[in-house]
Amino acid sequence: MKKYLLALAIVTAPVAMTGLAAVPAQAAAAAPASALGDLSLYEAIAKDTLALVTKGDLAAAQKRITDFETAWDDDQPDLRPRNVDQWGVIDDAADRAIAALRAGKPVQSEAKDAVAGLIAALQNPAGK
Repeated sequence: MKKYLLALAIVTAPVAMTGLAAVPAQAAAAAPASALGDLSLYEAIAKDTLALVTKGDLAAAQKRITDFETAWDDDQPDLRPRNVDQWGVIDDAADRAIAALRAGKPVQSEAKDAVAGLIAALQNPAGK
């Protein structure tokens, strides 16, 4: 019986190890594509903003985009040095979204497009 269990362990060990080796590859696939690191906080705020714009609540969307602006500006000293180009892509998109929402009379469709552009930049700041 002991020989059987030993043989079983020897045969199944490589199979079990193969399954474990796949975990890091899957984890790597889930890693952020941005050199800036995890942008999920900013994306969540931008998506909240887009939902408010879509509902037509531009006053609330203005407040939420200010939350984005504050977080983004506070983190600039850490984020910008990681990749100036990617940071700039997002910063430019953020400026467009902020301007669209802070216009004297914001136009819902323009604000929606600008915030959607910000989300796209956050999801793919490298443009790949």
